[in-house]
Amino acid sequence: MRKAATRLLDALDAGLGAAAVFCLIAIAATTLAGVISRYIFAASLTWTGEAGQWLFIYLIFLGVPLAHRGRLHIAIGGFEKLLPPRARKIHQVLIDASVAYTTIALMTGAQELLDLIGGKSTALALPAWLQYAGIPLSCGAGLLYIALRDLDRADGKYLGALGVALGAVFHVAADFIALPPIAPLTMLILVFLGGMALGMPIAFAMLLSVFLADLSAGVLPPAAIAQNVVRGSGQFLLLAIPLFLLAGALMDLGGLAKRLIDFAHTLVRHMRAGLAQVTIVAATLYGGVSGSSNANAALNARLMYPAMVKDGYKPPFAAAVCAAASMTDNIIPPSIGMLIVGAATGISVGQMFVAGIVPGLLFAGALMLAVWAVAKSRGYKANAARASWAERGHAMAAAIPVILLAVFIVATLRLGIATPTETGAMAVAFAFIAGLWLNRGLSPAELWRSLRQTALDSAMIGLLIGAATPFGFVLTTEHVPQAIVEFGETWLVQKWVMLLFLNGVLLLAGMVMDIGAAMLIFAPLFLPLVERFGVEPVHFALIVICNLMIGGLKPPFGILAFIVATITRLPVMSVFLALIPFLIALLAALLLVTYIPAITMGLLWLGL
Repeated sequence: MRKAATRLLDALDAGLGAAAVFCLIAIAATTLAGVISRYIFAASLTWTGEAGQWLFIYLIFLGVPLAHRGRLHIAIGGFEKLLPPRARKIHQVLIDASVAYTTIALMTGAQELLDLIGGKSTALALPAWLQYAGIPLSCGAGLLYIALRDLDRADGKYLGALGVALGAVFHVAADFIALPPIAPLTMLILVFLGGMALGMPIAFAMLLSVFLADLSAGVLPPAAIAQNVVRGSGQFLLLAIPLFLLAGALMDLGGLAKRLIDFAHTLVRHMRAGLAQVTIVAATLYGGVSGSSNANAALNARLMYPAMVKDGYKPPFAAAVCAAASMTDNIIPPSIGMLIVGAATGISVGQMFVAGIVPGLLFAGALMLAVWAVAKSRGYKANAARASWAERGHAMAAAIPVILLAVFIVATLRLGIATPTETGAMAVAFAFIAGLWLNRGLSPAELWRSLRQTALDSAMIGLLIGAATPFGFVLTTEHVPQAIVEFGETWLVQKWVMLLFLNGVLLLAGMVMDIGAAMLIFAPLFLPLVERFGVEPVHFALIVICNLMIGGLKPPFGILAFIVATITRLPVMSVFLALIPFLIALLAALLLVTYIPAITMGLLWLGL
């Protein structure tokens, strides 16, 4: 039984993983084909945009069951380790049952939707129902994964199957048992917060709260929920997310990231705590082509942490530097966070990319100052000689293609030459060609692993955005944005008080929520309020992103700290404690960004 189940899941892994990688490559290929036809042949391939959107939707739902087996869904967890063994089993069953219930509800809603949809798509001229056809198949595979994934465990091997069975029972019982008439907003918030506290994947906690709000008050039928998930995740703008993630992965594989580190090494290695300063400068440079703080944190932990420890730094301090340095990736363009905020609010991504340059450099400078202060107090010296100008020039020449790519990305967007998605496709082409040329020894297995992981990362972000769409719909129908505006006008009165309140809410949210989920929820909620007080939307977007990236470094659930602690095998609390000086510096920089609009808007005011 156990061996048969393992072989079945392995076969599913191989098939679904190959299909997900195909979708990722096809997104890049079709988008690039549209770019080439538009800019080289002055012709428009009208089908490429819709094809990319459909491929991304299928990529998302191919990634969902794969993430179940590896427990890769974005979630806030960790407290279950404090529970006794029996309580841990109950905890796992509760999570699996909640996810199973949500999966079954989504599957039945999608099936209802398939029965209702007719006609053909605009550009591809394919039956419109095909856009949603992957959802029931994905949900079925996801339930199978949850039921069978633990059969190879010596203890608790049937817990997943028990969770799926309970979820199915709850779903059937819901047709016969009426929930108490709780207000939709109350049900939504209670279930969402309860799901997060339980440790449910964030996307499933959002969907569960919407399904139960509908059961309680009939706000959004299951078929409409499924349709909203696809509508939210299938935006053309969001194709830039897998493309920039893929470009960053290819640059890492091709050795281009290492060239940036070498260049940073020649610039600041002579300073006090030189390797720590190199980590921050390299992360800032890498942020100009990656856009993913999570990827940067993992890269720092793999490459820079061992070097810093070998050079005599205390392990928690070295890990804290790796985590703190990575937060600039979502502030310096290109930025996955800016793409998420842009999709949620409609704020110009091109303007956000320009507005993020100076704040990103400001935060990098604050981190370097914090490193210097800690190094001085602990007696860390400069252990390397100043690089010669010839050495710096050589390192810069090696890194200049990547630096020029970052300039190209911002320039094409700001000048309106290309969309973020088209720019992402060009970045993928550059990274692929340059990576293969510079690193001809790259093994196919290594490339495949990177492509598969990028596909999964893209799917998890896409699922989160899709789940946030019906969640945000309920918030809007319950007039939450209007209530926030009324509260602000009644109680906050002055602009500086409102901004202080906004920072406080976002910093608290960043402590207990996933960064992406917080962006999707709070950016559209607070935008009407800040506009009422005369705050530029782009300035507001940077305030949101900066606050939540700082939240990624704070206990109890700072994701950047957890990534570094996991890779370095350090207790996460030791990393959180070592991050305190960096948090102080970052909060000081945050106040400057908040109350001096010129820091974010200056380049835009100058016409850049």
